Amino acid sequence: MPSPWLAPNPAAILHAALLRASASARHLPPRLSFNSLLAAAASSPHPRLRALALPALALAHRCPDAAGCGPLDSYALCSALRSSAAASAAEPLHALAAKSGWLGSVFVSCALAACYGDSGRVLDARRLFDECSAKNGVFGNAVLAAYIGSGKWTPALEFVRRFCELGLRVDEYTMTALVRACGEVANADLGMQAHGHAIRMVGGVEGDVFLTSALVDMYAKCGFVSNAELVFGLARQRNACRGDVVLWTAMLNAYGRHGQCREVIWVYDLMVASGVQPDELAMLAVLSACQHAEEVVKGLKYFQSIRTDYGLVPTPEHYGCVVNMLCRAGEVAKAWEIATQDSCASKIGVSTWGALLSACRDCGNVGVGKMAALKAIELEPANVGIYTELSNLYASAGLWEEIDQLREMMKKKGFEKDVGFAWVEHGS
Repeated sequence: MPSPWLAPNPAAILHAALLRASASARHLPPRLSFNSLLAAAASSPHPRLRALALPALALAHRCPDAAGCGPLDSYALCSALRSSAAASAAEPLHALAAKSGWLGSVFVSCALAACYGDSGRVLDARRLFDECSAKNGVFGNAVLAAYIGSGKWTPALEFVRRFCELGLRVDEYTMTALVRACGEVANADLGMQAHGHAIRMVGGVEGDVFLTSALVDMYAKCGFVSNAELVFGLARQRNACRGDVVLWTAMLNAYGRHGQCREVIWVYDLMVASGVQPDELAMLAVLSACQHAEEVVKGLKYFQSIRTDYGLVPTPEHYGCVVNMLCRAGEVAKAWEIATQDSCASKIGVSTWGALLSACRDCGNVGVGKMAALKAIELEPANVGIYTELSNLYASAGLWEEIDQLREMMKKKGFEKDVGFAWVEHGS
């Protein structure tokens, strides 16, 4: 007589997967609810374990009595929707929520809207919001986050207007998203109205570092640097957010956006003196300012401090700023040394190598210029502009044989555009 078919146990499957994925999971109690196991799997750092959340959820829906799982509830659905693997499985989860009768739950719908937003499906998130009878401010913020994440600034502003029409609660997150959208479309009037509404709503915006930083950024993008200074100064005066690098970086970028490089350096030094440790973005802002202000000594000092003082790893953008700064100062040998240290040469973009090549042409350093050109050609072999710049370097140094060789090499590669040459006779 064949053995009776046994329904798979989703709780046991998740429990076993957790035990295999992590040694720390061995300390889990022997009996855990399906919801607890599902939440642990969905938030696991292991991709394969996170990927089990959706199949286990579907299995629990088909076999609700297995291991006493019972019918699906909103907690289980929300746990699966929070999984990073859920973005690619939004439609199956949507269907599962509808079949289980939980689509009308504002919590499930909100999590599903966030899932659609994470995968860039803004229209699906908005359609879900419009069709759902139960709405609240958190649900609205999830849809608003989808608009902001996709860079759809004007629809985001139009959607925020519906908050008042629907009686949804406007909180600090809503105001931050609204202010950010105003900055992106340079709508200063609406941005100022949002600022005033935020003050009336919370009695002062200085306690929220994200809202304050968004206001600083918005005013700077709209051309009102003095307003950005007032917001930043008021936050510092009230000792709110004074230790948060996000606000300081917003002010650094505000000055940098308008070419006020000296002010960027001054604010950065003030930030460090105040005990705030800079992050990668703050370092990039001050290095960019040093590049344009030709503050080579300070720029090199800041660059060295990235590793020595703050334990950060310089990014290709940091290297690019320093190389461009040294090129402007004519220190091409030092620029080459920095660009090729710590195995960063493979990460530097062709524009940085091109800047070094141009600087070598201006100062007549053929050796470094040729090496910079080779680095650029490795990245973009078909970039005719690199060959043109290299030929100009050879022409300025009178290296006519090298120019002929370069021209022949280009013909062999089948480039249609010929290399530009200086109008200088060989015998002149």
